[in-house]
Amino acid sequence: MKKIKLKLFHKIFLGLILGTIVGFVLSKLGGEENAFVAQIVPWFGFLGDLFLRLIRMVIVPLVFFSIISGVSNLSDLKKLRSIGIKTIILFLGTAFCAVTIGLIVAQVLKPGTGLTLGEISNSVKVKELPGIRETILNMFPKNPIESMVKGEMLHIISFSIFVGAALLMLGERGKLLIDIVDRASETMFKVTDIVVQITPYGVFGLMAKATTKFGIKIFGPIFKFILSDYLASFIHIALIYTLVLVVFAKVNPIKFYKKAFQPWLVAFSTCSSMATLPVTMRVAKEEIGLPKENASFILPLGATANMNGTSIYFGLIVMFVSQIYNIPLDFKMQAMLVLQATLLSVGCAAVPQVGLLISIALLTSMGLPLDGIALVAGIYRIVDQAHTSTNALGDLVVATAVAGIEGDLDRDTFENGGMFKKDKVAA
Repeated sequence: MKKIKLKLFHKIFLGLILGTIVGFVLSKLGGEENAFVAQIVPWFGFLGDLFLRLIRMVIVPLVFFSIISGVSNLSDLKKLRSIGIKTIILFLGTAFCAVTIGLIVAQVLKPGTGLTLGEISNSVKVKELPGIRETILNMFPKNPIESMVKGEMLHIISFSIFVGAALLMLGERGKLLIDIVDRASETMFKVTDIVVQITPYGVFGLMAKATTKFGIKIFGPIFKFILSDYLASFIHIALIYTLVLVVFAKVNPIKFYKKAFQPWLVAFSTCSSMATLPVTMRVAKEEIGLPKENASFILPLGATANMNGTSIYFGLIVMFVSQIYNIPLDFKMQAMLVLQATLLSVGCAAVPQVGLLISIALLTSMGLPLDGIALVAGIYRIVDQAHTSTNALGDLVVATAVAGIEGDLDRDTFENGGMFKKDKVAA
């Protein structure tokens, strides 16, 4: 009897389903209030925390070396400028569309109407909203070593781009160092391959813990908000991402989505674009056919600066709160919201819960009450799954579109690589 060998994405999906089932059963037994369940749940958390800890272990060196390698291996600075400009335009354009879709869905479904808040305590700390000048300054590190220690990804990315560009400008004198960086980048990918193998167990632990805590209570009074969030994400993927893939990448979107399912699933489970990055980069090269310099530059940058799912949430939460308190937002205010949320999404850190904090700053800047946030905070982990998976998918979409425009996409790999590779039939 031939032994069935499951692929990694099959194992991840199995971990997601089993974790959800186990968590649901434990929640029906009383959740963490049950003494027996309370002893088990920390071990689920341990599996998830171990997975995230190992992912975080490789992220900084992976991003640092991969971006330097990607930039320094470009043919010239003109190539870097060409890819960079197209990438930023697509990031901003898709984010603009995402906020707009969030606003439209909130206006149609009206998730905040007919909702009574009652007594809600606001315990979330409000962060000051940075201005445009401060946002630009915050893209660059004062001390790159300190930024690496703290894991400030936007700082690491900008510094890596400068180093890569400098090596590119050195020409022949930089060849030796470029070769060392390439080897370091390949080494980090090997380390990442080892770490990624425990993803199914980490996903199981994360989902079991989350479902045990929330159970079916999450589908109570704010089910409409959850529905709006997921619907807006689906519309954005089906409409905007598909359009970008067809117009710019000129690929079959259905085949692309099948190939991108694995990183989407990891992002959905972990709620972290950075935790998904190693899987995304592997799929980009082996199954979609993106060139190394494209994937190594765009994907790490996108994990920090391309937050379409979070942008959708920004539009939704503002309309949600305004509807709860019956505060009308005129066209000018909504237009400013779209612009401000688009810029904010570029500076979001690629970690869970950041959208919640940024949305508080956004509501504060617009003079809206913060009490509505308390409703969303309890189930943010659920909607954040839609945000992060949309974010991660968007990184691949933009990278594929840029490769298509540049003429660098390996279409043979896209058609026949990875899970679509044609098996050789023995004679």
